[in-house]
Amino acid sequence: MKYFLFFFMLCVLHSGLFAQERDSLSESAKLENYIRLQYDNDFFSATDRYYTQGIRLTIIHPIIKYSPVSYALIRLKKQALNYYGLQIEQDCFTPKSIRYDTLNYLERPFAATFYVTHTLNSLLPEKKMALQTQVDLGVIGPCARCEDEQKAIHRSLVNIQPLGWENQIKTNYLINYNLKFEKGLFNKKKREIIGQASLRLGTFYTDISIGLTGRMGFFSPYFSNLGMDKNSTYRKSNFQFYGILKGNVKAVAYNATLQGGMFNDQSVYTVSDNRITRVVVEGMAGFVLTYKRIGLEYSKFYLSPEFKEGLEHHWGKCVITFCF
Repeated sequence: MKYFLFFFMLCVLHSGLFAQERDSLSESAKLENYIRLQYDNDFFSATDRYYTQGIRLTIIHPIIKYSPVSYALIRLKKQALNYYGLQIEQDCFTPKSIRYDTLNYLERPFAATFYVTHTLNSLLPEKKMALQTQVDLGVIGPCARCEDEQKAIHRSLVNIQPLGWENQIKTNYLINYNLKFEKGLFNKKKREIIGQASLRLGTFYTDISIGLTGRMGFFSPYFSNLGMDKNSTYRKSNFQFYGILKGNVKAVAYNATLQGGMFNDQSVYTVSDNRITRVVVEGMAGFVLTYKRIGLEYSKFYLSPEFKEGLEHHWGKCVITFCF
């Protein structure tokens, strides 16, 4: 974990070396900057299984464009609004029961991931189009520290101690390249529908999906920014309040949290290829409240079974965002 934290800071410091290039930065000065903290947990759905916890910290700032990884990211056009970001994320996965220390070969394996992501969100408001590209670099295995974290949380809540983490997927490297394209399909003052298609390719996840996103309420236009407008250009009020509905169908080729790493995997147990569900359905419903430069979001997620003997899964997401 410390090596990837070092990598994260190195990218930021590298960006700072180019801060003297004021002409380029001045073009992005009108864009919003964001700090976002996201916390996922299936506790919000009264379960403790599968994708059980995720933590993500995101920083979006124009100076990040000078990271060397930016050369791998794609802009839509020269006049696009380009938001560059860095994020660090930890995700934790368990079987449906954490009460046994013996292997269940019909279950999901324990898995822990930690990775650094470099992102570019490129928006064309006039054409209602957006392209997000990102590079993920990280690890799967004990070094992601999910075992220690889950045990500490259970201990603090005077809950049962999770058993079986000694059988988790072993250490391996993760590298992914992801693309998501979005296009506005319907737009009215208080209603929007956005279509999307995405591709993830690498040793972490390899899949392709299509879906729809709907918003209803009081909000800035979807393609005008990444959620908040620091100058209130698009709204007469400082408030935004709206509901979100999303649905996706995903075709799955590879999932390292189920199947283990690609590089000489030494895991005690993984899900075999013939047990992977190749088509899964994802859904989300939530609401967003923002006032001036702070935003709050709460959402509930649904995921259909990911492997032959698996169950459907639900979890909640809480997000706090600062815009500056």
